[in-house]
Amino acid sequence: MLMSCKKDGYRRRGQNNNTPTTTTPVTTEPVAAAPASSYAVPSDAKVLDLGTGSGYLVIDGTTLNITTNTFIRIKAGSYKGITIKNILATTDKPVYIKNVGQVNISESMATENITNVIIDGDYTAGLTYGFQFANISYRAITMNGKMSGVVLKSMSFTNVGDYTIAGTPSNGNGQNYTGTAATRTDGFKILNCSFNNAGSIQFGGNLNKSTGEDNGFFKDVEIAYNTYQNTNAGTVCAFTNVQDYNIHHNTVNNVNQTSTTHNGVFFMQGNGIFHDNKLTNYQGNAIRMWLYSRGSTPAVNQIYNNVCYNTKKYSGFELQGFDRYIIAGKTTVANAKVYNNTVGQMNTNKDWEGQLLDLYNTGGTLEYYNNLGYALYTDGNSITNMINNMSDTKITVESNNKYYPLYQNAVANLTAFTSLVAGIGSTLQ
Repeated sequence: MLMSCKKDGYRRRGQNNNTPTTTTPVTTEPVAAAPASSYAVPSDAKVLDLGTGSGYLVIDGTTLNITTNTFIRIKAGSYKGITIKNILATTDKPVYIKNVGQVNISESMATENITNVIIDGDYTAGLTYGFQFANISYRAITMNGKMSGVVLKSMSFTNVGDYTIAGTPSNGNGQNYTGTAATRTDGFKILNCSFNNAGSIQFGGNLNKSTGEDNGFFKDVEIAYNTYQNTNAGTVCAFTNVQDYNIHHNTVNNVNQTSTTHNGVFFMQGNGIFHDNKLTNYQGNAIRMWLYSRGSTPAVNQIYNNVCYNTKKYSGFELQGFDRYIIAGKTTVANAKVYNNTVGQMNTNKDWEGQLLDLYNTGGTLEYYNNLGYALYTDGNSITNMINNMSDTKITVESNNKYYPLYQNAVANLTAFTSLVAGIGSTLQ
């Protein structure tokens, strides 16, 4: 029997509960270089120059006869809103929507029925985030209908009062998955974006054996090279019905400082990998992985090469599975690997276990090795393997996990967190 979580649930409707900030934000650089910018227009592309620099801009593929291999350039300026809809391109000939100079949005961006569209603020040399959203009272980006192959890249979000990026019912809880690619969302990516005092990325779906639901299903999601800071949003990114996600090279700092609920900074239900992320000064598990696999062969969820430091509550990571996810002929359990992570100073509130891993029943197996921990917390017990084990999950590999009460014996400093133990812990710089 898979265990029910006594800390179940996540923040809904994404309010960050912070007042708008006009001060210079704390600088948090990505933990590795983001993908290179591309300023050139493909030689064979159709080019459209759109926008007046103000007001509302509607990019309607039907009205403008936008076909594959179109390159759209939006004129610099301050827009109230931008709507992008009815654009159906292909993976080899996508439609690009780029900035020419700084494009500011003060109300919202909305997408509807778009596929293989890359919305990217990297077109103007010298601008890291060519699309900027600031002081948004509700949601910055709302996405409706088709959105396979959609990339959101090189955008900044500051002072967003509700969800920052969210799906509406047709790609959240409303689109039923029937086993075909047309009824799921493939290849959605959020890359090289900055989130400062902003709400969650929220794409809700549901898989439930007892109700027969299987909706809002995403496959091959990538969340990478983003920074998240100065928010009490709880979960900064959630996909609740997803296969083969890849969350990597994100930086998190000063998140959930006044939160009292149980959070996963990232919260993913399905299978995937979480690696090369750096989280400092926050509350909640770095990721809550609720595990299951599509098909009959268990997938392997992986957590590796991450740095986690200084949380108010909970252990570094959480693994958990539920019976409701296991549907004969459709899904099965997932196995897990947790390795080469560096985790220190967990649960400074001292009101819950603050170790490297919160382990619940998953239905699968666990390989756990080469992890480095320091200054962890357990209530009344000595720290052994750094697992807060509330399960009967079978640990098939357990080796070379090192714990030190003092950080000075584990890492060189509390900035780079370079491991002092060869082959143990994260190599992330």
